[in-house]
Amino acid sequence: MQEENNQIWIADLPKSEEIEFTNLLPRYKLVLNIQWAIFFALLIVVMGVAYFKFDDIDLVWFGAALMVWLVLLLIKFALIQLGFPNKGYAIRQKDLHYRTGYLTHKIISVPFNRIQHVEIRQGFISKALNIAVLKIYTAGNSAHDLSLKGISLEMAEDIKQVITSKVTQDA
Repeated sequence: MQEENNQIWIADLPKSEEIEFTNLLPRYKLVLNIQWAIFFALLIVVMGVAYFKFDDIDLVWFGAALMVWLVLLLIKFALIQLGFPNKGYAIRQKDLHYRTGYLTHKIISVPFNRIQHVEIRQGFISKALNIAVLKIYTAGNSAHDLSLKGISLEMAEDIKQVITSKVTQDA
């Protein structure tokens, strides 16, 4: 039997722009805002304790650190607002895609036949808002794993079921 190795024309390949992505839940933006607000609140508490505990910290340095803190806070929340509309996912017959990015856009594609296992995670805040993270582990190193964040728990369970059936079907 002779093995075929036909040429593939670039123009014939499917375009990633043609994929219709499903947006993440708007509640996920609230989760991101809460998580980062907690981080920045802890950071300001540490700065305040350091200022009052150590006498050799000058008010000018504390003021400068406070300004840096404020700028970082504003930048992070602006990036959440700007980047959120770019996040989404798509499921096709043979693969799963996740789109993200702030200034540059990134699409991660995972074929079902590369998936080793899938798990669903929920943190404290996410559980209260019925949001889940679908962790997809692939063959090879962990750099190719995918976390599908910002979906409902029901959707995560449905996607896990689809992936599990596709993986067992291909095995």
